[in-house]
Amino acid sequence: MTDPTPFIDEAAETFDVTLSDAERDTYAEEFEATQGLLASLAPTDFESEPATEVREGDDEYNAFRYRCSLSGDGGPLDGLAIAVKDNIAVAGVPMTCGSAAVAFEPTYHASVTERLLDAGADLTGTTNMDEFAYFTTSETCAHGPVGNPAVEGGVPGGSSSGSGAAVAAGLVDAALGTDTGGSIRIPASYCGVVGLKPTFRTVPRFGFADLASSLDHVGPLAPDVATAARVLDAINGPDVRDPSTQGVATPTASDGLDEDPAGLSVGLVTEAQTNADDAVAAAIESAAADLRDAGVTVEEVSLSGFHTQPLVNSAVTATEFTTLAADAGQDHGVGTGYSEQWRETLADLDTDALGENVRSRLVLGRALTRADEGRGYVAAQNVRQQFTRLVETRLDEYDALLLSTTPNTAPDYGEVTDDGALLRTIAHTSPFNCTGHPALSVPVDSSDAPVGCQFVTSWYDEATAVTLGAALE
Repeated sequence: MTDPTPFIDEAAETFDVTLSDAERDTYAEEFEATQGLLASLAPTDFESEPATEVREGDDEYNAFRYRCSLSGDGGPLDGLAIAVKDNIAVAGVPMTCGSAAVAFEPTYHASVTERLLDAGADLTGTTNMDEFAYFTTSETCAHGPVGNPAVEGGVPGGSSSGSGAAVAAGLVDAALGTDTGGSIRIPASYCGVVGLKPTFRTVPRFGFADLASSLDHVGPLAPDVATAARVLDAINGPDVRDPSTQGVATPTASDGLDEDPAGLSVGLVTEAQTNADDAVAAAIESAAADLRDAGVTVEEVSLSGFHTQPLVNSAVTATEFTTLAADAGQDHGVGTGYSEQWRETLADLDTDALGENVRSRLVLGRALTRADEGRGYVAAQNVRQQFTRLVETRLDEYDALLLSTTPNTAPDYGEVTDDGALLRTIAHTSPFNCTGHPALSVPVDSSDAPVGCQFVTSWYDEATAVTLGAALE
């Protein structure tokens, strides 16, 4: 039996409670009695058919962390080769989250992995990523940076770096990424592919390593809108293993593929156009002209508070990530799923092997949260709510919002070196992690490197984003 005294003293100190000797003895007895009762509850060991032919990736772009073989058995994704990001569990394949500190080989599939297989896809491997999904260029990946097939010398974006590069290089038909501040859409923009962030909570996150659970999304990257829509349709919908999805609607993105965009109305976000580099803004203006030619009404619209949202996103991420890390990856309450294997892994995390970016964010994020007793987190969430209400108002007026996915084209390696440059990479994507609206990034013509055009629609209305995105292809 565990000696309860140190834990009781620590708990009392946390809540600034002074214990008498008699209270300490009473609580120790209650601790031991309760611990005995809880010992009768055993965590579930999830088991899935493991992948075979597991080996380290060796492609020229370092897109793959591991290659493997795992085939579905007929369905809407039959014949598609698909990879998943290295923070999504595949039974029998080591999952590192882009970190040298993680040694984890799940015996189970994530919900989305299982659904890909159920839909007939062939799972061909896991893709490299920024460490713990906490950067946007691939340069923090412990397994080496990822190359951008579309831009020589340019970063592929992140944190879903390998997924973007694998799709752009034609190594897979589609890939799954995750998106906390733009990590699906940024690689899509920089690599010239399609990225689709779904409505918040519609895709189950069991078996995914959370970064910030109130901002995280799982979604597809693909060479075209139709494939992205098909993959999203295959993976979304509630799952009992992810309590956060219970009671959530299940949109059908592919419903938008055969719709005529004529008659739709779109609000072109002025703050984003002003913030974008000249070449990017020009590409979005050209896309707006193409939409008008297709019968879409495009008008300028303002989103007050737009420029503040990257900071809001970062503040929320810092608090939620450090809290998750301190609690061995467990989001107590209506979390995204619970795995004893993952809890054990994070409880035994080799923190000395963490990269400098994650180490600094863990220490500083935790220190700031403790110093202000969570005031900054509450303030950020309040600002987030105000902006969400404004976006909802704009989407009552327009069928979609239009803006560039990123304000710039792919930066060179070594260019994003401080928080100001990092915040710029998420400037146009993170606002819609804060609001939870679906957002589709589609490549559009540019005289320079690839430019992503982003459509944001109402909750559960992925179909309209798909209609507009397909109109630009």
